[in-house]
Amino acid sequence: MQRLSALDASFLRVETPSAHMHVGWLSELELAPGATALHAAELMRRVEARLHLAPRFRQRVVTPAIGEAVWKDDPGFAIDRHVEIVEKRIPGVAGVRRICDRFLSEQLDRSRPLWRLLILPRVGEGRAAVLGKVHHAMVDGIAAVELGMLLFDGAVDAAPPEAVEWRAEHASGPLRLAVDAAADSALDQFRAARRVASMGLAPRRTARVADTMRRAALSIAEDALRPAPPSYMNVPISARRTLVTQPIPFARLDSLKRALDGRRGAVKLNDVVLAVASGALRRYAALRDERPEPIRVMVPVSVRASEDAPADGNRITFAFVELPLSEPEPLRRVALIRGETAELKDSGRIAGSEALLRGMDALPGFMKERAARLAASPRMYNLTISNVPGPRVPLYAVGAKVASIYPVIPISDGHALSIGVLSYAGSVHFAAYADPRALPDAGELATLFRASIQELESAVGTSRPQAARRGAPEGSTRSPARRAAR
Repeated sequence: MQRLSALDASFLRVETPSAHMHVGWLSELELAPGATALHAAELMRRVEARLHLAPRFRQRVVTPAIGEAVWKDDPGFAIDRHVEIVEKRIPGVAGVRRICDRFLSEQLDRSRPLWRLLILPRVGEGRAAVLGKVHHAMVDGIAAVELGMLLFDGAVDAAPPEAVEWRAEHASGPLRLAVDAAADSALDQFRAARRVASMGLAPRRTARVADTMRRAALSIAEDALRPAPPSYMNVPISARRTLVTQPIPFARLDSLKRALDGRRGAVKLNDVVLAVASGALRRYAALRDERPEPIRVMVPVSVRASEDAPADGNRITFAFVELPLSEPEPLRRVALIRGETAELKDSGRIAGSEALLRGMDALPGFMKERAARLAASPRMYNLTISNVPGPRVPLYAVGAKVASIYPVIPISDGHALSIGVLSYAGSVHFAAYADPRALPDAGELATLFRASIQELESAVGTSRPQAARRGAPEGSTRSPARRAAR
């Protein structure tokens, strides 16, 4: 039995019938030459044989009478309750997207381990697809990518893994769960007291940590007291979801980064991603006849390098960055974004925010509830943009090559849109995850991502005129994106 951290549990607290807190992915596969379908049963067998590498996939959430929820082995676990195979042939991309949207619109069943796979062995000619979703209480975005190794092989001819025998641990009764929860709480308080005592023996470190915590607390307080700007993206949402995808060659973003490095100081790839998103969202606002105004985005930040990071679950903290959508000049937008991210890094607010999140474990339950709902509210941010580094080498699924992986970043109530970005095997995969009832024109974002990149390339002189004319939405007065570009 292991208790959920306050951060992991917060994703359960903010979940509602209209806001499903699962991360996920859509993978498109190229079948091996001569193959007519993906060997779905063998893929499911390989997944089951690797589950011992990720014990959470056989555990469910159990809530004791007192204390935080815990992970417990599910004695009724059966992989066929988590993997669905659609045997019929899917005619093409449009059919996959309809199935994908329906799959992502369904909430995970909390009475079971919190994950599901959907396998489409036949998509058009020579293609297949695999969709997955895992509750955010189990994993963050990077861990979700790492867990993809349960599904995928590192070589086209990888040998099948050997199955490992598994038996569920004996289930504890309600009284035992409550006693264990109380003991865990006492142990956490002891650890917190020990950390405080050890800091007292190192005055310089204590002062440094205290200053970092103070600045982080002041920053978060400022964010809470100064609400995020009002936005058409922050409206009541339904349970329906749609995933809008656009692949971009990694070389194009890398060329942009190197070109911007010379004229705007040290520019990170994440700055380029945020700049691309800013350009697309600026155009999207115009497409909707909205005035492009600055917005506040929440950016998950990995803390895996931290010595205090948990061994599993969510190993992230959160940062807030303002995107200057009102700025018409693309290079000026890059400079403003770079200034924001550099200040964020230099200020120590990320380390302080991590420490504050760890400190949430000591809060009473009702305060954790209020803190989680405030942190997930439109008051704090307008949308999430998550940039997840994926594997640079190709992956395979029982001989089929994984052609693309599009990430799914969950949206909480009051947020109609999130943007996930995942790099994989020479491409950067942009994915907008939206409520199609709140944002019925969200499908235009694929075109607008391309247009935003072309705008940046033109500004730094790295684009080829012919390619820009062929791909840019500004080239046709009939295109909705033409109006968005103005």
